[in-house]
Amino acid sequence: MAKNNTTPILVLILVALILGGMVYLGKQNPSDVEAPVWTILNPPSDVTCMVEQDGVLWVGGKAGVVSIDIETKEVADIPCSERMTYTRHMLLDGDTLWIGHDRGLTRYTADECRTLTEQEGMVDDRVNYLLKTNDTLWAGTWHGAYYLRDCKWSRITVDDGLLDNYVNTMIEDSYGGIWFGSYTAPNGGISIYMDGEWQYFSTDNGLVHNNIVQFFEDTDGSIWVSTGLMDIGAAIKFTFNGESWEIAEMLNDSDGLPLGKIRSVFRDPDGYLWIGSENNGLSVQTEDGFRILTTEDGLSHDEVKVYFVASDWGLWLGTRNGITVLSKDDLLDIRGA
Repeated sequence: MAKNNTTPILVLILVALILGGMVYLGKQNPSDVEAPVWTILNPPSDVTCMVEQDGVLWVGGKAGVVSIDIETKEVADIPCSERMTYTRHMLLDGDTLWIGHDRGLTRYTADECRTLTEQEGMVDDRVNYLLKTNDTLWAGTWHGAYYLRDCKWSRITVDDGLLDNYVNTMIEDSYGGIWFGSYTAPNGGISIYMDGEWQYFSTDNGLVHNNIVQFFEDTDGSIWVSTGLMDIGAAIKFTFNGESWEIAEMLNDSDGLPLGKIRSVFRDPDGYLWIGSENNGLSVQTEDGFRILTTEDGLSHDEVKVYFVASDWGLWLGTRNGITVLSKDDLLDIRGA
């Protein structure tokens, strides 16, 4: 009887089909697609604020303050012996870098590094935010908003019109009003002082939550507010009608944003919104709506707190775990341009 030579051929065909199927399935599995290689700077670790000064980026966060050479990306400790852990915000005023942290307010220059004391009229514990308006320096604290005017510190509290003494963030709008955001739900909300009058926003008149995280002034003079807690959150846009402020738009997860508390809002130089959540990634506006980026896409952490536009039009993202540096080409790729 003649041998059956078809068996080896059938085996080869079967192996080829199996291998081809594996290749096909591999192409269909998104997890097999490598994330883009973005530049990650770590240290620093936790990043809450970034301020540029003559080619150096001062970066503050949980561990204190470091400097980064923007061109070489070399990281160095700030030459200051003061303890500045949990740095919440910084402000550059001429050659003076003001640093707000959990032990008060530090004044740093090339010749001096000194933390102000209670005897000088300044709070000696946590400073949350710093703001400069004309000739006045403001410091938002747990005990109200301190302000330095004519070399003297004073402060405003609930007795002067604030909704709450815990001032977490501030901004001066283009119309001369000063916004104070608190972070003490169920109380709190937004207190706006303009021309001797107060205007307030809370859950009683439109906010989704009374925890105010950040303010951002958009290119048209509108103010975006980041707010929320855990699974509740929104980015809320306010516009000025000539007499008072009103809510014009509210974005949340139903609009393509990540679920939960909104941590930051920013508009890049090309005009696209970037909206960061606390735990669920960063939403980037594209021509087709919002796209959500996470660590799986290449971010150093899912929580993006602060943004810095470099001279090469790249974007630096300060997160809870380092800085993600995006080039101009990276931005175009993210937006699908």
